[in-house]
Amino acid sequence: MLLGVGLHASLSFFPSFWPAQDSTSNLDGPFDEFLWAVHGFRMPVFFLLSGFFTAMLWRRRGLGRLMGHRVRRIALPLAAGMVTIVPLVDWVSERAVDRTAAVAAVEQGDLRGAVFTTDADAVAELLDRGISPDYRPEWDPRGWTPLHAAVSVGSVEIIELLLDRGAEPGAKAVEVGADGEVANVYTALDLAVWYGQAEVADSLVAGGAADVRRPGQEWSDLDWWREGATDGEEGDDFALSTWLSSFHHLWFLWFLCWMVAGFAAVVGLARLAGRARGRPRAGAGDDASSGAGDPSGGPGAARSSRWWPWLLVPVTVVPQLAMGGGGAFPVFGPDTAAGLWPPAHVLAYYGLFFAFGALIYDRRDRSDRLLIDTVGRHWFVWLPVTVLVILPTGLGFTFTEGGSWLAASVAQVAYTWAMSFALIGLFRQVLPAERRSVRYLSDASYWIYLAHLPLVIELQVLTRDWDLPATVKFTGLCLVVTAVLLAAYQAGVRHTPIGWLLNGRRRASVNSR
Repeated sequence: MLLGVGLHASLSFFPSFWPAQDSTSNLDGPFDEFLWAVHGFRMPVFFLLSGFFTAMLWRRRGLGRLMGHRVRRIALPLAAGMVTIVPLVDWVSERAVDRTAAVAAVEQGDLRGAVFTTDADAVAELLDRGISPDYRPEWDPRGWTPLHAAVSVGSVEIIELLLDRGAEPGAKAVEVGADGEVANVYTALDLAVWYGQAEVADSLVAGGAADVRRPGQEWSDLDWWREGATDGEEGDDFALSTWLSSFHHLWFLWFLCWMVAGFAAVVGLARLAGRARGRPRAGAGDDASSGAGDPSGGPGAARSSRWWPWLLVPVTVVPQLAMGGGGAFPVFGPDTAAGLWPPAHVLAYYGLFFAFGALIYDRRDRSDRLLIDTVGRHWFVWLPVTVLVILPTGLGFTFTEGGSWLAASVAQVAYTWAMSFALIGLFRQVLPAERRSVRYLSDASYWIYLAHLPLVIELQVLTRDWDLPATVKFTGLCLVVTAVLLAAYQAGVRHTPIGWLLNGRRRASVNSR
């Protein structure tokens, strides 16, 4: 969860789809490699551990209590996030895109482009440079002035700024027909009426535009009032129409809902099969003595089938081959899927890790040791080999033009599983027992990840033009975001209904050790 802060913070420091691009953005730094390295294993190991703990909850509490727990910890936070965090991410992203476009417009001396971003400071800066408030790009056959552009984005502030700086309130633009002939001539005020913007029309008249109404008429009495308006879009600053079209960074909760539902279905089918064969039902809530580690039930089943979870490791290559359009658009790691319907290959990919984690719970190896304790026992060898050999090899196969996508996919899968096992082994070694401080940070990390993205984007926009090295800005951004949200967790989340929803009730005091 905490690595997600660094992953998203890195995106502004190299050219990408990200809405906030730093002034130092380039491909020469380490940030793209950092992103691929983290993206390659972060969510797969998350789903592996999620599967493990899902199986643990089932064994200890039974299927009914497991499902209730997952609803409280996953489904309800997702539902709450869809009407709070997701629209906030949309809003800050739109502002970041506009700010980036405004900076580019100022650099290019494009006054009308700055108006389209609704950034009044950028418009004022260009006017201060002496650019005409009636500036018209030669390439636009309509002849739109900055005032027409300001009406199209509905910015009264910029309209008043342009008029104060001497913009011609009655400047005309034209509508060109399919035959190339002028079909209509209109002013900024005509455009405001056509869009149905009464406040904008009032500001234009106050600034000197000729009022087209007869005495006693309202704007809505005019024949062309709101003919160009699109219902539902006016004033949609928070992108309400996109709330259900993208989960943004909360997609993993949606995937977990699918996987827990699939887990419950498998358990149900296993129960039916066990009853048909005369076996007792598995699961702590039903029969704590039966079939530990194997949904099919039966003493010793875990040991006899200890080998078959490992088949899931090579099978992962199959969905990996479908990533990046089957190699048409090479990516390192799984595709991003934040929509309502998860792509089958992405859901299957993460589902394999989830299934592996669930299957190894309570399973033992040949020496009768728990698999969770042995999968990463050689971490001190595999961790450096994975980072120094497998990762560069996988990146090379992936991003070398004309390279084999099969070889790239095999290398990527090898990296993901090796990194997952190595990190499990490392942390089982350095944190073998319960620690309150680690538990506290683990609890807080859920909140930090859910809430971090709007703050990350805002800080990326704020620090975009700071004259500091990219590594300093990146490090500072990660530290500030984590510190702010950690303080918010302690002060206003941990011992509130929000904290109870995310992690259950916690004691009011924590003595770290």
